[in-house]
Amino acid sequence: MGYLTRSVWVRTVLGLVVAAALLALVLLRTDLDATVDALGEANFAYLPPAALVFAFAVWFQALRWRYLLKPLADVPARRLYPVVWVGHFANSLVPLRAGEVLRALVVNRREGVSRMAVLGTLVVERALDGLALTTMLLIFVAVVGSSSRLWQLVAAGAVLFGVATALLILIALHPERSLDVGTKMIDLGPVQFRSRLRRWLRSFLTGTRALRTPGGIVAALVTTAAFWLSVAVVYAIVGEAFDIGEGFGTYLLVTAAANLSVSIPSSQGGLGPFEFFVRETLVFSGVASPVATAYALVLHATILVPMLLIGAFCLRTAGLSLDMLREDSAVEEEEERAAL
Repeated sequence: MGYLTRSVWVRTVLGLVVAAALLALVLLRTDLDATVDALGEANFAYLPPAALVFAFAVWFQALRWRYLLKPLADVPARRLYPVVWVGHFANSLVPLRAGEVLRALVVNRREGVSRMAVLGTLVVERALDGLALTTMLLIFVAVVGSSSRLWQLVAAGAVLFGVATALLILIALHPERSLDVGTKMIDLGPVQFRSRLRRWLRSFLTGTRALRTPGGIVAALVTTAAFWLSVAVVYAIVGEAFDIGEGFGTYLLVTAAANLSVSIPSSQGGLGPFEFFVRETLVFSGVASPVATAYALVLHATILVPMLLIGAFCLRTAGLSLDMLREDSAVEEEEERAAL
């Protein structure tokens, strides 16, 4: 593929190393024969409905993005829905959130919105996702009860993402003051990076406009909650395939733990970290290790297969290409040389 430049090759190889190491750890810590038996006993008829629910869940992502983009361009969710799938497709193949870059490029070309402004909306998305996932953890420990250690971890995560979301709202409400403070901080850094960072800062502030009204904040929070609850339903449906028999609270815990683990991009599609944390969380909840391992593998496949198939279809029908990632790098380098 043409898009695999040297830097992307390096990221891809590093991602595969991380994935291989954690998958090996998952498999070494379980009884492989018992895991194969668990796979053989699973009722795979549950997987197509789970994949359909996931496709429905992605609609909430598109709807949230519409609200975040609305102050920049009023783009219908039906136009953003395939772009979200294209982003998932790219993230499944290239680590370090290449899909977010691709989404920004597509909206820039189609709607004329600044790439960095679009990326600003995606930063807001990540903060909202982190807040939603830590809230799910809080619900679990409050309803089910757990160790003091887990309480401490959940409280730390809630504070971290709560502060991040509040800070984003504060920045959005006071853009001029935020620009002034940010510019002063940038001027303390290396001269060669100042021009690019100032440009990024202005575009990012533009991307937070949706958080300047109560309606925008409510819309973002409601669609975020709808998305993650729908994803938790996917996890529960796949759980039925293995007759795990845990309550919905456990699937909230698994959803939160698994997706917080891949919020720091380290491998393609979260391969490796996802399986590791899904398995460990289920074992923590009392599920047998072989069943937890089989569940983690099948669950990830149930999510990744639609990402790859639907994402590739959307990429092709829209006349797009992953080569856009390489083109974006070339444009940034040219802009940086011009700024210097």
